[in-house]
This record gives sequence, C-alpha cells and structure tokens, in this order.
Amino acid sequence: MHKFLKWIATGFNVGFVPNAPGTFGTLVAIPIVLITLNFSIFFKFLLFIAMFIIGIIASEYYQHYYEKEDPAEVVIDEIVAYYFIMIFVPYNLLNLILAFFIFRFFDILKPYPIKNVENSVKGGVGIMLDDILAAIYTLIIILVLRLFI
Repeated sequence: MHKFLKWIATGFNVGFVPNAPGTFGTLVAIPIVLITLNFSIFFKFLLFIAMFIIGIIASEYYQHYYEKEDPAEVVIDEIVAYYFIMIFVPYNLLNLILAFFIFRFFDILKPYPIKNVENSVKGGVGIMLDDILAAIYTLIIILVLRLFI
C-alpha cells in the first residue's frame, strides 16, 4: 500500500523531477482531461470527487510517512486542481494552455486567501484545498477572458 500511495501522491513519480515538480505534475492532468473529454459533466465531476478524496488520503499518508509539511514532490493536488478547471472550461487548445499558465501563476503566487489556507489547514486536506482555490481563481479569470476573446 505504501508504494501505491506514494505513486499516487507524487503523480506517478513525476513529482520527483528536480525542478518545477508542480509544473510537471500539472502536465500529468492533460492526458486525463483528453481521455475524459467526451464524458458527461456528471461523470467528470464524480471522477474529480474521487480523485480529490484519493488525493487527500495519499498526500496525508505521504506527509506523515516522510514527516514533511506539504512536500514539493506531492503533485496530486496540481493534477486534481487542473482537472477541476478543465471540467468547466470548454475544451480547445487555447483554453488548455491558458488554464495551465494561469493556474500555475496562482498556485505559485498564492494570493489571498490561498496562502492563508495553505498555512492554516493542515494535512492532506490543506495540501489539496489550496490548489482547488487556485483552480477557482483560474476559472474566474478564464471565464471573464472568454467574454472578451
């Protein structure tokens, strides 16, 4: 079970890349987006909920096992958050790219209240939740941009 949870938490070991593991972790979500492209929004949302719960469990386990607070190599949060964005944004190459860069911007910058959540909500829930907030910020920006593009 340990190896499986480690594998999930680290985005199939992508989180171990030496530089920008969160960025590479986000890229892992793209094949999931493409595979589920023609699935119903209901199924996509159920998949998101399942991935979110599994992400909480895997990241909580990893954090406790390795005694690290929000380890950089845990990238399941980026994967799940990016997938969440793409559930609600019409699929096209522009949206895929915009979502990627805007999400990475918010995930790295962590504007209010994302940083507060990261600092105050501990464990697997905290690891997952700050990225979901960054995803919500991303969704807002993309939906506003769509009004003008």
